[in-house]
Amino acid sequence: MFEGIGSHLAAVQPAEWFGMLTGVTGVYLSIKERLLAWPLFILCYATYVFLSWQATLYATLLLNTVFIFISVYGWSNWRRASQASNPKIHIEHTPPWLLKRCVLVVLVFSLLLGSLLDHYSNAYLPYLDAFATNCAFAAQWMLSRKYIENWICWIIADCIFVGLWAAQGYYVSAVLFLMFIMLATKGWIEWKSTIQRNGA
Repeated sequence: MFEGIGSHLAAVQPAEWFGMLTGVTGVYLSIKERLLAWPLFILCYATYVFLSWQATLYATLLLNTVFIFISVYGWSNWRRASQASNPKIHIEHTPPWLLKRCVLVVLVFSLLLGSLLDHYSNAYLPYLDAFATNCAFAAQWMLSRKYIENWICWIIADCIFVGLWAAQGYYVSAVLFLMFIMLATKGWIEWKSTIQRNGA
């Protein structure tokens, strides 16, 4: 048993290990509201563009490509706030009207993207891939605005990604997304405490 695990770990691509390191560190730093999270996210997403192509997870490939640009936006947004004498971005709940729009957009674009991938590519589980991708899009945008519900969106997306990556044999990536679920749960708890302290 242990020999099998060892041989599998030895066969893991360096890119998966690099993606794990930059991804986990980036999420941890984002929970702590550290600016360094964003360049680490960019490195992680660039790595997963390559891995997604290999795994024929084309919605996930698109996700990580767009995430690079969203991360540049988030980096710039957080940096401006950190340089201001009175930071403009505070952790808060997503306004209800905006949250409803986000849910609607995720559902509609999941159906559209899933349908395109299903008909015009050899994508693996296209609708599930598309739904996880759109949940993650919403999560990353919410994170850039410091809306606490980003952690819920991450947990939903990451639960699906665990299954998608494991089913394709990318076990290190599956473990990475399990770690993301734990970190997102930690992020929710810590950000909720911050909101309560600020309210008090």
